[in-house]
Amino acid sequence: MTFSRWTLTAALTAGFTLMATGAMAQGAEVQNAWVRAIVQGQKATGAFMTLTAPSASKLVGVSSPVAGVAEVHEMKMDGDVMKMRAIPVLDLPAGKAVELKPGGYHLMLMDLKLPLQKDTTIPITLVFKDAKGVETKKELKLPVSQTAPAGAAAGGMHGDHGAMGHGATSAPKGTDAEQIAAVMKKQFDRPDAPLAVAPVTVLGNYAVAGWIQASKGGRALMQKGAKGWFISVCAGDGLKDAKVLQTSGMNADQAIKLAAAVKAAEAKLSKDQLALFASFEGMVKVGADEQGAHSKYPMPAGHKHGAH
Repeated sequence: MTFSRWTLTAALTAGFTLMATGAMAQGAEVQNAWVRAIVQGQKATGAFMTLTAPSASKLVGVSSPVAGVAEVHEMKMDGDVMKMRAIPVLDLPAGKAVELKPGGYHLMLMDLKLPLQKDTTIPITLVFKDAKGVETKKELKLPVSQTAPAGAAAGGMHGDHGAMGHGATSAPKGTDAEQIAAVMKKQFDRPDAPLAVAPVTVLGNYAVAGWIQASKGGRALMQKGAKGWFISVCAGDGLKDAKVLQTSGMNADQAIKLAAAVKAAEAKLSKDQLALFASFEGMVKVGADEQGAHSKYPMPAGHKHGAH
């Protein structure tokens, strides 16, 4: 998938539009709507909101000119693994608020045609069907943000796909590699789904850690801040690419050295291990400001599509 040039102004379709922060659109109330901003190279993200229908209806479709594919998705625990799947219909009971949030029901925007930057807006069309089978389209303009707006549910890790982190507790002790493993395990290790963190490749205040949990895996780009190590970006093979690493803020020389060091550290791993690291789709930007809010979800929660 590649990005193509796109003009948001030209993408806006004619018809009724609303800023989706608590407006009424043809009988369906939309509150606290937002889309998560992405990092360079990320191909998918999530859109979130609360829908309240005055009479029983269903959300049966979603589309946006900024995305090649847009779907309604559901995330839920299946045994010890968080799984995500596309669903054709989302029921909206009469008068009941239905949250679309990270870690639950949400909208997935994939094959993105432009970088979604903070403080911009994008058009999204929702398709509803009432009890009589009549379809109605709602044209929305959703704000793009790195975090949920005030009053919106923060949810769990996605791809957001969501966020991960170390919280406000004191930094763990030991070598940098041991501290990094401790930070990740504190959030995601569970007796029924132990988290393996290795190898951990450290270069100054940056590091790349491979992880495996159950049948899922990926890599985490770590950064060291005033309160210790935190997860900056979650991804797959992108974290072996110097150009991708530069998007986190490191300079070209650092990125080249870290990418080479990661490849060297993983040179002796099995093909199965490398395949698990590569299986994380897309990229999920986290950052120190979002740490600690979503620790109840296991690492695989962000496995598919990368944005949430």
